[in-house]
Amino acid sequence: MSRHVFLTGVTGFVGKVVLEALLAQGVERVTVLVRESKDRQGRVHSAAERFAKVAQAECFSRLQPGWTERVAVVSGDLEQPACDLSPADADAVRQHVTHVVHCAASVEFDLPLAQATSANIRSALSVLELARTCPKVVGMVDVSTAYVSVWRPGPIEEKLAHLPKPAAELYEAFQAAQGDGREWLELTGHPNTYTLTKSVAEHLICERRGHVPVVIVRPSIVSAAHRTPFPAWLDSPAALAGCLLYSGLGVVRAFNADPSVRLDVVPVDVVASEVVRSVFGPMPKPGQAVPIVHATMGVQRALRIDMAAASTIEWFKHRPGVVKAPDMFVGRKDHGFDAADLMRRELPVQLQKAALALFGQTKAHRRLVRADEKVQYLNEGFAYFTHHTFDFVRSAPLEVPGFDPFEYVRVVNEGMYRYLLSRDESQVSFAGPKHDDARGDRAWVQERGVGNTTHKVFGYALRKTFRHCTSDVTFDRPSFERAMAQVPPGTLVVLAPTHRSYFDFLLTSYLCFQHPELGISMPHIAAAEEFGRIPVVGPILKDSQAFFIKRGVGREVPELGEELRRLTEKNASLMFFVEGQRSRARLMLPPKRGMLRALQNTKRQFVVLPVAISYDRLPEEASLSEELSGKPRPKMTLTGVLSWLTKLTRGQVQLGRVHLSCGAPLALNPDTDVRALSHTLMAELQRHTTVSSFHLRTFLAENPIPGVDEAWLREAIERRGGRVLDSDLPVPSSLSPALAHSLRNQWQHWFAGDVLARQPGNPALEDHLSRYRWCATPLAELSDARVDAVVKALFEPVVRDYQEATKVRAPDELKAVAVTHRPHLDGVVQALVSRDIVKPAGDNFEWGPNAAELSQFHEACAWRGVQP
Repeated sequence: MSRHVFLTGVTGFVGKVVLEALLAQGVERVTVLVRESKDRQGRVHSAAERFAKVAQAECFSRLQPGWTERVAVVSGDLEQPACDLSPADADAVRQHVTHVVHCAASVEFDLPLAQATSANIRSALSVLELARTCPKVVGMVDVSTAYVSVWRPGPIEEKLAHLPKPAAELYEAFQAAQGDGREWLELTGHPNTYTLTKSVAEHLICERRGHVPVVIVRPSIVSAAHRTPFPAWLDSPAALAGCLLYSGLGVVRAFNADPSVRLDVVPVDVVASEVVRSVFGPMPKPGQAVPIVHATMGVQRALRIDMAAASTIEWFKHRPGVVKAPDMFVGRKDHGFDAADLMRRELPVQLQKAALALFGQTKAHRRLVRADEKVQYLNEGFAYFTHHTFDFVRSAPLEVPGFDPFEYVRVVNEGMYRYLLSRDESQVSFAGPKHDDARGDRAWVQERGVGNTTHKVFGYALRKTFRHCTSDVTFDRPSFERAMAQVPPGTLVVLAPTHRSYFDFLLTSYLCFQHPELGISMPHIAAAEEFGRIPVVGPILKDSQAFFIKRGVGREVPELGEELRRLTEKNASLMFFVEGQRSRARLMLPPKRGMLRALQNTKRQFVVLPVAISYDRLPEEASLSEELSGKPRPKMTLTGVLSWLTKLTRGQVQLGRVHLSCGAPLALNPDTDVRALSHTLMAELQRHTTVSSFHLRTFLAENPIPGVDEAWLREAIERRGGRVLDSDLPVPSSLSPALAHSLRNQWQHWFAGDVLARQPGNPALEDHLSRYRWCATPLAELSDARVDAVVKALFEPVVRDYQEATKVRAPDELKAVAVTHRPHLDGVVQALVSRDIVKPAGDNFEWGPNAAELSQFHEACAWRGVQP
């Protein structure tokens, strides 16, 4: 039988996930009822318009494209007879619907009783009335709440809750009730009109169901998804999410609750699964009682309030965006809540109100009043639930594989942070002007529980410096957490960042200092010995756990081995740069394996974490530009370092956006193939180096291509496996050709498959990519003229420089060849030496045994026209 479900409440949190679950299970057709609405400007939004907005929710992203074609939208009003459907829609529903799921409800606790009655009783009866007119209906599910049962000690079973009077009599009285119905709440023992009206609705559904088979599903406190459609999805700050969110942000400073109470919190996907299972499962036969199903986790898997609050506060402490540093008193009124609320909320709010009124800050005053009202509502409206542990029991066990209450609090926090606050955990700001931290710099440094005095001074100075020289400094938190989760106990951590700037080791150390919860201790840094010889700077770096090594020795250095053995005995984490020296042109340099071998010789177990650091612009751009023009690398001096730091702190150097990401952890032990490890390490670094929109805008400003804009280029890179982050750094009015070319080196490898498919057998391109491309980029799009143009703009300069260099009439002319990009000349020389066309002769070159092949090599490097 083809299944056709009639669903209500699809604009709500549970309704969305139920719809997704129905479609994911292959239900052929779903008709959703959506009511028209008016916005504050009086504009009417149709049912179709409202559902179109619902369909954009991320919870539907795992469904196949075109899924909305399986959904029919009808306009109606649940509070009217037969849902107020149009005649045509009513006929279609009656002819085709086989199952009914009623998720719609008003979950507001303080609705006047008559309104709550209309929203929760009349609407349920209206849906039931419609179902009774559908001859094909074989089952209906009504989504209620587990809290229809008034609290009492002991188990709460899956049966109708007691009412002091017949449900029909209560329904009639409620419809005519004035105000909040307090006398009815006192009579029944219910805490609010929501649970009271849902309880009456259950009784009336059972009494009036007629021939319609019905199952009632009772969720407890519904919160973020546990597994599906994906972990942490959440779109409502109601119930638990609101309480945790305001405590995490530092808004709620005192919470009226019994700390030992356990809250039965159920993931929304568990509720949806129970609804779908119930509507398609066994239904009661005529004369049988209506089955009631608790969609609850049970007291053994419930969340203790104090532990949930403490976990949330700790989680938010390490995230930007808090209003105040989170701190909260949790207790009952007879355990100090009133005093805590007075000192932590009421008095500060009254003082703020007076100050805002004095200075005429009307809007800020209104915002403060609204925020304070929400805090009071949480403490008053939820007191019933936060002072009683409800022991909901089920007739059948509820299996939720992998569910852990404490871990689930973290899932809820992630959902609130991402979906309610619109914060992306893969782009967490941890420095710069966009890092919104309620703590002052001094307080922040004093709170750091890691590092020595020098680290704290560096941290304080860098925190201020980043505000002047960057627009934002972010990191991909999940990538670091995933990597650290794979580090076996007792294994030493080695950080291996990309090397584009002297800022690299400061940034990586600052991340460890700012976020100790990542589990990476302050690293000991392997620095070039020239740093140790700089007056003042050398001793400061040594105090910040740097140790100095000789580079380019080409053999094992005993002093290095001794230093590493000393550090590994202390179980210290380490940091070194696998590229050896800064890459002048943002190209991934061949790895230097000396440090890896030295670590291997200690006979300890290590995990190497690839840390990709991406800059919009580099701090040393001026000196790098000179180096790219052929000038020698300047020596490190105290004057040079101080000049560089002064420019940074004064904001004379604008780096734009900086981002850190962690690749997959790599095991290094005595049996590891170091060469293979180094290549994998380079691949991980390149794969996780991000591109920014600034890089793309700069490229397009230099290379305007018809039909190619920033959005198209971004999508093309992401299709190939890259990641592009937004940057608001403007394109400079003037940029040297060498620096402009270096910016595209950040991302040109993503088009390697395209260029090799278009220029097969070109030795210049094959040589260039074999040297600088480390991660696989197989995608090639051969039928798009825009890709042709991008590939030509990226790679034709490589070919041109190879051809220019191979025009020389004598080997000693190689060093003086004028090329577009200096690294290309280095590549040419290495290619000619590897082919024995030239060979080194002291500081210069002479012809090699295969000198006659130069002209052939020159011709083979030519850029070939792309065939249409």
